[in-house]
Amino acid sequence: MFIAPRPELDDDPHFAVRIALMPLIGLVLAMLLRSPLPMIYPTMMFSLIAGNRKAFNPGRVFAAPVVFSAALWLMSGVVVMLQGIPLVLITVMGVIYFLAFYMIQKTGTAFGMLIIVAGALMSIMGLGSYPAMTYLRAEMGKAALCSAFVIPILYMLLPPRTREVHIDDAAPSFDYGWGTRAAIRAVVMLGYSLYLYTILDFSNMILAVAGMFVLVHSTRQSIWREAGQRSFSVLLGGGIGLGILSAMTISGHLSVLLALVFLATLWLGSKMLSGRLPAMTYQDSASVMISLVGSALATSEPSFAFIQRAGLTVAGTLVAALVVSILDALLVKEPTTVAEAIADRNAQENL
Repeated sequence: MFIAPRPELDDDPHFAVRIALMPLIGLVLAMLLRSPLPMIYPTMMFSLIAGNRKAFNPGRVFAAPVVFSAALWLMSGVVVMLQGIPLVLITVMGVIYFLAFYMIQKTGTAFGMLIIVAGALMSIMGLGSYPAMTYLRAEMGKAALCSAFVIPILYMLLPPRTREVHIDDAAPSFDYGWGTRAAIRAVVMLGYSLYLYTILDFSNMILAVAGMFVLVHSTRQSIWREAGQRSFSVLLGGGIGLGILSAMTISGHLSVLLALVFLATLWLGSKMLSGRLPAMTYQDSASVMISLVGSALATSEPSFAFIQRAGLTVAGTLVAALVVSILDALLVKEPTTVAEAIADRNAQENL
């Protein structure tokens, strides 16, 4: 699947400052709107702005929130219609996962990941509580639309140096085995979703998103690399978040909270530009940190809840990566001749 490249300091010297301002704006908006899920606004808005590269791209900035909101409503509609028939719901979600993974395997585009995330979030929350699902859908939709309003303002105040618009260079990793790989990942994703349903609540759903990205990669090497990076992101972001919450016991002023979140996000944003690890590792760490700090506004014991659920999520992610890697090795057969490769690709095209 296409992963956004590392941002370049020469292209966008204000990148770290711009993305560091977004969680502050999100936290303030969440409090002004009296959101029951205050962690959604800063986390969602940060994720949408941090994925942009180079010059301001109106199509990407305005389309992504609308498409994601539409996907949430579509997936929630499926869950509501089939909520009383669990076996049918699981089957339908499995088909949706398969089609989304097949799109990723065939084209390399990240659009399939939007469908997977929206479907998993709505099904996990819908199985537990219909009101929780509607709250999550509504608040994520509001946060996405708020980002479409705020991002252009930040780009206007802190413009990139380059005028070049970044174009995603998506391409499939393999020319064979798309259907088999998609089926493997759909089955594992179903099991992973049921597992997340037992351990997470709405305040920790960003952990679920971090784990889902592991399953979209096509090779065993990239799966394990992604699993390691996502696990490290959860630990790094969680550690920074717990440090901020510990500092708040000394001085509990809102201004201190906002300043610490800004500085932590600024540091992670600068690491996206020049850190030794891939940029997505630091971006995911910032998302986890922001989600944890935001959840502190809605619960009295975020530290214990996060440590417990983060550990279980990391363990589940590693198990999911292991299962996918083993099944890929057993079931995905590499063509031995050019003719077999062409025939296999033609068969996949006709799916």
